[in-house]
Amino acid sequence: MAARACARLLLASWAAVALPAVALDADKPFRDYVSDTWGVEQGLPQISVLSIAQDPSGYLWFGTQGGLARFDGTRFFRYTQHDADALGSHVQALRADPGGRLWIGTSQGLLVLEQGRFRTLDPARAPDGPSGTFSVAALALDGDGRMLVGGPDGVYVAEGDRLAPLHALSGPALSLLPREDGLWIGGIGQVLRTEADGLHPLPLPTAARGAQVTALVETADGIWAGTSQGLFHLRDGAWRRLGGGEREAAAPVEALCADRDGNLWVATSGQLKRIRDGRIAERIEDAPAGNAIRALFEDRNGNLWLGSMIGGVTRLWDGWTRRLSVPEGLGNPVLWAIAGAPDGEIWVGGSDGVDAWSGGHFQRRVPGARLPHPEAYSLLAEADRTWIGTRAGAAVLRHGRVETPAALAPMRSAQINGIVRDRARRLWFATTQGLFMLPPGGGSPVHYTTQDGLGDVRVRLVHETGNGRILLGTYRGLYEWRDGRILPLGRQTGLIDDTMISAILELEDGRWVVGSTTGEDLRVFDGRRWHQIGRAQDLPTNVAFFLAQASGQLWVAGMRGIYRLPLEELDRAIADPGHRVAATMVINSGSDRPGGQQDKCCNGAGNSRGLLRDGRLWLPTRDGALLVDTAPAPAHVVEPAVQIERVQALGSWLLPDAGAPMALPVDARELKFEFTVPVFRPTHTPQLRYRLAGYEQAWHELDNPAMRMAAYSHLPPGRYTFEVADFSRAKPMASAARLELEIPPRLHETLVFRLLLLTLLGGIPYLGYLWLQRRHARQRTELELLVQERTRDLQAVNARLEAISFTDPLTGLHNRRYLSRQIPADLSFYERDAGYRDGTDALVFVLLDLDHFKSINDTHGHAAGDRVLEQLADVLGGLVRRGDYVARWGGEEFLLVFRPLPRGQLAQIGQRLCEQIANHDFDLGNGMCHRLTASIGLIECPLFPESPRLLGWEQLVTLADRALYRAKASGRNNWFAYRPIPGARPPSGMLAFEGDPWWLVDAGLLEMYGEDGPAAKE
Repeated sequence: MAARACARLLLASWAAVALPAVALDADKPFRDYVSDTWGVEQGLPQISVLSIAQDPSGYLWFGTQGGLARFDGTRFFRYTQHDADALGSHVQALRADPGGRLWIGTSQGLLVLEQGRFRTLDPARAPDGPSGTFSVAALALDGDGRMLVGGPDGVYVAEGDRLAPLHALSGPALSLLPREDGLWIGGIGQVLRTEADGLHPLPLPTAARGAQVTALVETADGIWAGTSQGLFHLRDGAWRRLGGGEREAAAPVEALCADRDGNLWVATSGQLKRIRDGRIAERIEDAPAGNAIRALFEDRNGNLWLGSMIGGVTRLWDGWTRRLSVPEGLGNPVLWAIAGAPDGEIWVGGSDGVDAWSGGHFQRRVPGARLPHPEAYSLLAEADRTWIGTRAGAAVLRHGRVETPAALAPMRSAQINGIVRDRARRLWFATTQGLFMLPPGGGSPVHYTTQDGLGDVRVRLVHETGNGRILLGTYRGLYEWRDGRILPLGRQTGLIDDTMISAILELEDGRWVVGSTTGEDLRVFDGRRWHQIGRAQDLPTNVAFFLAQASGQLWVAGMRGIYRLPLEELDRAIADPGHRVAATMVINSGSDRPGGQQDKCCNGAGNSRGLLRDGRLWLPTRDGALLVDTAPAPAHVVEPAVQIERVQALGSWLLPDAGAPMALPVDARELKFEFTVPVFRPTHTPQLRYRLAGYEQAWHELDNPAMRMAAYSHLPPGRYTFEVADFSRAKPMASAARLELEIPPRLHETLVFRLLLLTLLGGIPYLGYLWLQRRHARQRTELELLVQERTRDLQAVNARLEAISFTDPLTGLHNRRYLSRQIPADLSFYERDAGYRDGTDALVFVLLDLDHFKSINDTHGHAAGDRVLEQLADVLGGLVRRGDYVARWGGEEFLLVFRPLPRGQLAQIGQRLCEQIANHDFDLGNGMCHRLTASIGLIECPLFPESPRLLGWEQLVTLADRALYRAKASGRNNWFAYRPIPGARPPSGMLAFEGDPWWLVDAGLLEMYGEDGPAAKE
């Protein structure tokens, strides 16, 4: 059971190697940590994780109720009772020693895994001692490097292939804590401390004399004991129970972990606690692993791992973010604008008015009902007033009162995208009906439209440069206001007119950077000409809503997440258009590349779409304000070594011997290599490449980063070196893994044989040669048959893996990956259908989300929630036709795809789904039933029959998701849908659009409607 305590005391010989880069931020609320979970579907041998350890190579090891797993951050390698009988029992304790051996304590004995082989260490028991199963509950390394073992009758020490008694006890040794003052042993009702003259007991209080001391850890506050009757702290030589009420204080402690930042993590049967400075700092009721945590472990990168009895293993890490939302006082979490005020407050505008962050929480400033339109879409906070732009007009908040001055009346039907006060005290409004300017002294606004030089009346944002120039970002190009005139920019310097500008930033060196929805790339102006940086330079695609310069990086926040680009990479891309930039994903919201933290970001293009303050980005999202730390990552990060794990030759796997060449059989001409690098830093994605030196010069990239293997066939004899390197590192070859190997020649391939053929004459050599030829022909035939057989086996396995990857394991429905492959093919097929082609028929996408589903999990448990999802899948399956799709989109969201049917049936479909779900009794188990409702968003495909490829199917699902959110905001248990406004047509010549589909709404081409008729435009 000592494996339940976080391993903190390792030998100095490899503790330096494991020097952590960071630990979990102690000041961050638990819910702002980022969690990732792995279960049986990802490779765990069994769902219940009881123990965790990390070896010197960096691998993580997980002990379960039925097997052992090694994890490199991407894939699991499993060991079961087929590898060692004892692995069929509970793996209760794990410990790695500096020599790379893994010690495994099970309920049936002790195992050691060394160089890929298991061996059992049996205890040397006294003749009159207890007999039967030797259950190992704890493992620890003492200061001399010896492995100490907690057994059923005391403490043992490993000596060769045997366990020798060290401290005999009358009961089991359940936990071990080596310290400079001796070994501390957790038993039943007491903790024993070893001294020169023997064992000295430290008994628990009388009421806890029957408690099992299952975990011992040491922090700056002293020694803590986790027991079956609560948590105890050693103070003044006596154990004192810690906790709240009597019931909480006596709750069994299932796991303990003291991290490097001074937190003590305590898992009980009902919750996870964080203890700091001897006090309970936080109680977590809804930890990712639920209320069944059995193991806690902090790895060398500062990640906290939770082993669960029912939910596999979960990693917690700091992430880049903190989220401020409803728990911090927001009434409505959907935010559109963020602006800083002169007094330090941060104002946010959302779907129901305006709030301000002050004193550690949000305070209501203006409810949406008091504004011209409930959605506050842009903000400008000044010392004595705050200007508020909405979806329909603007207002000003002054001394707690909302005013609509006469000067703002011309904008009352316009969406206000941005509000800016320049240094000349002019007030600018970027709107969907043009540019408005209020002079410094007041008076009527000046209105600029296409008649004044704008290429498109819709202005997204206004930006004042460092030298006082006023730039305008519009739906069709970049412009400048100069002395009352509107002038286009970039026509002669490389910026095309139809570039839709979504964000503008002036770098500290004076260069301009703009974000564009056209191509979802960046354009940079160096003072002479514009440079385009996008997919050709390996930049992540993203419609930039906010740009910032911080910590030597360009930060780009948009609809697909957030990435950062070193400014020196920007310089290289400008100097060399062929340079592939090294951008890093920070927040991933559906990017075209892996990596980064999965999270929601960001909302809308225009002014006040972000704020950089005190090294943090403040960004509006659908779930409150997202705070992103821009501070540079710690400079000291110990990179794990790249590993060549094993080699397959002639159907057998061979393990490399460190530093020694591998001698292969003479017929080993087909080789397969498995390799990896154990990485558990979520923000870092290794870029492994390999080559077989002596056979080839070029490096190969992996087609799938998760499939870390390479195969070669028909290799000639010779000496080779297989090399693997991580090219994400500054010096990839410095940490490359190398394996020398030699393929010996067959007889006819030797120099002696060839010389013999040249020397000997006559028939015997010739006949011998013919015999060899026939033999080689047979071998080639056998080899080809073997290759074909293995190819068929591999194809069958790949087919099964593909079926699994396209299926949701809980409901049996298709998943998002299946739809991503199937729907494009279906659309190509339907384009040949006459009804679909002439616009009378359309596909229908229905995005459905269960209302208040979280309450089912919280009240009745995750098992009940899973039963609900399974039953909902059956209900939905009965509501569709053959050929329609029902897929699990994620969590409690489901996507229904109806094959072409006559247009105009969205209302009927939405109403029918709402009624059928609301009238269904969901069985929660144990004889309990519950009724639920659903909120639904719908949309037809294509939206415009005359432009069938204007939007891709994923963009249409994005609009359906927006409609679903409106259904949620309108009281739930209803539906909303998007449809073209009668007579609306997309811009002429626009056949396809890859950017944000919401521009159709902003452009007045779409309207939302639902059970109550048309909804307000967004």
